[in-house]
Amino acid sequence: MRFIELPLTGFEIKRGILSFSTPLILEPKEVKVLAQDFFSLFKRKVFFEARSLGEPKKEANADTFPIYLNNRGVAYLNFIYDVDATRLSFETDERILIEPLFRLLREQRIIKPDLEYIRERVSGTLPEIVAALLWQVGAIKVSLGDLKPFFKVDERKNRSPIYIDLKCLPNYPRVFDFLISQAALILAHYEFDLVCGIEAGSISFATLLAQKISKPSFFARRERRHKEAPLLEGVKAHEIFKKRVLLIDDTIVKGWTKRRVIEELRAKGAICEQAFVIFDRRQGGKEELANLNCSLLSLTDRNALLSKRIPKNITLLTEREYDEITNYFLDPEKWHRDKGFSYHHLKPK
Repeated sequence: MRFIELPLTGFEIKRGILSFSTPLILEPKEVKVLAQDFFSLFKRKVFFEARSLGEPKKEANADTFPIYLNNRGVAYLNFIYDVDATRLSFETDERILIEPLFRLLREQRIIKPDLEYIRERVSGTLPEIVAALLWQVGAIKVSLGDLKPFFKVDERKNRSPIYIDLKCLPNYPRVFDFLISQAALILAHYEFDLVCGIEAGSISFATLLAQKISKPSFFARRERRHKEAPLLEGVKAHEIFKKRVLLIDDTIVKGWTKRRVIEELRAKGAICEQAFVIFDRRQGGKEELANLNCSLLSLTDRNALLSKRIPKNITLLTEREYDEITNYFLDPEKWHRDKGFSYHHLKPK
């Protein structure tokens, strides 16, 4: 067992102490190995000047490991053994170390989506409830560029402190079913004949949604990799001729992939006037599709994602991260300039 694989279920930061827990009951022989792994992770990712891990001080129901922080004193890693779980805490007077460690461990937590928990605590709209679920299942990735690089966006040319990764949704069938059901209710007000998903993230969503609303479905490649490979798969040209096609994808940024698919569908004689996504980053995609006379529908967007009505015990987002994401969305070009990055003004292919 390695510390970075240890399932973590909850976090609390209070007066220089970061507390977290695991549902596992740890054996004493495992604890030293976990402490060494923790120290290695802490030294490599948070504080490279950390000197060493000391021998533990044993108590009746706890082990305390000192971590020597060079000339900055000592921190303590505590393992507290409860009847049905093990609680861990990291204690230090160096408050500056707490937040990056919290962000590092946050990604290791066990993900237990709980819609009822969200409904009790988010007194908001459907987009806010969906956004809260995406936070809860870890579909929202955040980086400040210190513990891991910023994410690549805009066809991997520019950077971003936030990334929406919805490919994990099929791993949470109850959440996935909820999203499909809500999408079906929204789409009940629109007329279309077929559903077209876009590889790869939206294929499962588009397939199950089409089944839910009893519509045939096929999918489109993001781009033609070989001249002999068709852009549209799973459908014959005559089956979409003069038919209304609903385009489905998981997210939208600029909308350029959707543009390519819409143009291909229309070249085959199809009618494509609506597109649906789970998440809209609100970075020009809706306007891009509007220029093609195609309206955009979505389950949630960045405004809902950053809503103050979603409490921190769901987002686990720090104030510094919130400010970073807000500044990025406010002016991506300025954000790049402030970080010392080049900003690429891209055009659709």
